[in-house]
Amino acid sequence: MTDVEFVRSRPQNCVLEGGIHVWLLSSAVPDESLLSREETRRAASFQSAEARATFVAGRSGVRRVASLYSNIPAGDLVLETDVCGKPVFANTAIRFNLSHSGAVVVAAFSESAVGIDVEARGRCRDFAGIANRFFHPAEAAAIRRSEDEGHFLRIWTGKEAMLKLSGEGISGGLSDARPGDEGVGVYRGKRVRLVGFSFGNLLGAVASFQPVEVKGWFRF
Repeated sequence: MTDVEFVRSRPQNCVLEGGIHVWLLSSAVPDESLLSREETRRAASFQSAEARATFVAGRSGVRRVASLYSNIPAGDLVLETDVCGKPVFANTAIRFNLSHSGAVVVAAFSESAVGIDVEARGRCRDFAGIANRFFHPAEAAAIRRSEDEGHFLRIWTGKEAMLKLSGEGISGGLSDARPGDEGVGVYRGKRVRLVGFSFGNLLGAVASFQPVEVKGWFRF
């Protein structure tokens, strides 16, 4: 688990160089002008102002960041969903994945498939019960012994990042995603590279099928 600091400087030459860059996207400056007609409709459907701002920050933010790497204007980048419902760019090869917890929005960018998840401490009271229901028995037993929410969140975010990497999301089966030690996980027999991170009161994980490193942590 790495304690990270998101910096406001831009990545050198705005290239990924075979690695992963993680961005903290500000929900304080969402730009609805970058959204598609369908995304604008979805944003308007949120009852919560915070949820609406988070959605807009995510969808507009990934366009602004991808524009740095692709040299395509943010307003011209087209988002669509794949067969699993995962948002992907239609007109650039840049791959990304989004996650949010409350008003915090993070996104991972790569030249290959990537998954990311972030969760805040203190929001899950019955973490042992959730582990008993959805985790592998060995994982659930370890969490019961530790009685540590941080331990639970490290496993949870690792699982979520792997499931989002696969494109299946949580429906893919939490017990089939097995975060291990030393930055390695296994999902249905496939080896996964995992990078755990923390900032403030949040814990997260980045997942990739490729043995690539997170090469930068940036913010707008």
